[in-house]
Amino acid sequence: MSILTALTSILMACSDYQNARSAYAAGDYTKAYQLFQALAESGDTKAQYDLSLMYIQGIGTKKNIEKGLVWLNRAAEKGNIEAMLELGVLYQKIDNLDNAPQLALHWFEKAAMAGSAVGQYNLAHIYMEGGQIAIDLPKAYIWMSISDSTGNPLAMTELAKLKADLSTQELLAAEEKIALIKKTLP
Repeated sequence: MSILTALTSILMACSDYQNARSAYAAGDYTKAYQLFQALAESGDTKAQYDLSLMYIQGIGTKKNIEKGLVWLNRAAEKGNIEAMLELGVLYQKIDNLDNAPQLALHWFEKAAMAGSAVGQYNLAHIYMEGGQIAIDLPKAYIWMSISDSTGNPLAMTELAKLKADLSTQELLAAEEKIALIKKTLP
């Protein structure tokens, strides 16, 4: 009976999530908010992500960036790749937080290691562009190469440019690291 109960719970949660998505798509934001809230509180990371965006954008509820960030962090900490990417982008845009670049790097790296081609691409760009994070073209090449091999069409052109900027020794070392990283990816 416990397997049947668990299956029923999973199916109901999926159904509730679809009901929340449908309400959102239909413009019934108050209903969507209520459904996402209940699901988020029960640990559904997709609902936590959606709820976070509703708070951040003030859709279906009063705008509350702090609450939005709490839910976004919960979803990201539990492995929601969309939440990781969103946090990375948000931290890239924050100017008045001293460790914002390191936090952006952290979340893009987590998304990259979870297999996200977008996370890998964004991580490569952090190493290409520098700022408070030191420019590191070999690391940029590593992540751009992995993003390319994961299927990101934007990475191919940039990968060729990066390759031209690296020495033969840097390329060989990077290829070794790429092989090691790929073994750990999902």
